[in-house]
Amino acid sequence: MTKGSRFHHELVRQELNYLKDKRKIQGSEAFITYIDAPVERGKVAMQLYDIFPGIQLMVSEFTANSCFQENSRQDVIGINHCSRGRFECEFDSRNWLYIGEGDIVITSLVRPPIASFFPLNYYYGSTIVLFPEICENVPELGLFGISAKRIFDKFTLDRKSPVFRRDEAVEQIYNEIYSHLRQPELPFLRIKILELLYYFQNRQSAFEEELEYIPKSLTKKIKYVREHMIEDLEHRISIKELATEHDLSMTRLKSAFKQIYGESPYSYLRRYKMHMAAKMLQQTEDKISEIALELGYHNPSKFAEAFSSVMGCMPGKYREQYHGAVQNRKRNEG
Repeated sequence: MTKGSRFHHELVRQELNYLKDKRKIQGSEAFITYIDAPVERGKVAMQLYDIFPGIQLMVSEFTANSCFQENSRQDVIGINHCSRGRFECEFDSRNWLYIGEGDIVITSLVRPPIASFFPLNYYYGSTIVLFPEICENVPELGLFGISAKRIFDKFTLDRKSPVFRRDEAVEQIYNEIYSHLRQPELPFLRIKILELLYYFQNRQSAFEEELEYIPKSLTKKIKYVREHMIEDLEHRISIKELATEHDLSMTRLKSAFKQIYGESPYSYLRRYKMHMAAKMLQQTEDKISEIALELGYHNPSKFAEAFSSVMGCMPGKYREQYHGAVQNRKRNEG
């Protein structure tokens, strides 16, 4: 056995418990594995990159409301970064935690979440997976004084999961990683992962964390508010009435809604309506004025302005581009 193959064998021995029953597909390079992990009513694409023994980079893209999550304890640390979408973790019967684009949460499967959800039905991000007992002996980590156990102790991961809000310097490193994954090279990924681990161990201060757990009772109320908002898109909803109905102050409702969905109730509703409008433009021959009325816009110009602000072009242009793309695809397939 060559030194290279022996090293690869060491890389693939460790595995996350909740991935053990999932189908694995070997990637184009020995350090890349594709994970087939079906989710209910949605799609998921996962890639696993073996960086060092005991260190993996898992990149996931979900188009779903929730994902598999078994309450399986394991001596594993996860540094989770949200690139797009939003991520929701339920840790117990009382507390929920949310991260948005650019946010990072460090967790330990010694204290695993009960379930994970995606409030916007979409999520793209990554997890740096550390197996402390294995990666403690990696020479490259020792060279920079990086230790998974020190990270665990620094952030007291046996008791909490610290959240760090978007930091432009760290975001730049993650952007370089995501861009590089189109043609991944192991040496480059190793450098970037070492850079991130060094940052979290030696530069990120525990006092900078923003723990924003939301009580389950409040989370349920906000989710009911969201359901009421979208059940009748033709008529304007009163957020004030919904706040009263659920025994919430307007300030509390708006603050908690933004924590969960990433924007104010009315901004969320407008974005939701415009995505519904896009589907109607794709799937029906309805006039734009009719679609506008169905979504509560009596002024077609106001509707067109709102659509353009969310989708990036006017409704008519959007429909034209969509059907043009469909025709091109059919011609290519033919």
